[in-house]
Amino acid sequence: MRIIPRDTLQIEQRKIRPPPAPQTRELARPTLIDVLQKQKEDAGDAWPVNIRIEPVVKKEAFKRVHSDIRVRLKKLLKER
Repeated sequence: MRIIPRDTLQIEQRKIRPPPAPQTRELARPTLIDVLQKQKEDAGDAWPVNIRIEPVVKKEAFKRVHSDIRVRLKKLLKER
């Protein structure tokens, strides 16, 4: 394997494309969970019983919980 300096390469400028613009629009879009929760609030009692939205719980919430209890807590948070 050889390392060639960039100056020695003959590349036409039209073949080099600028990087794409950052997608800041997508950062502001609501997540699927947010959309479903909004629909559930709007529907009220008309929301189908078989569609459940489980709460998002991050690992940091269970950081200081003992490992035996942690498993049981996670099971309790999930709807059946």
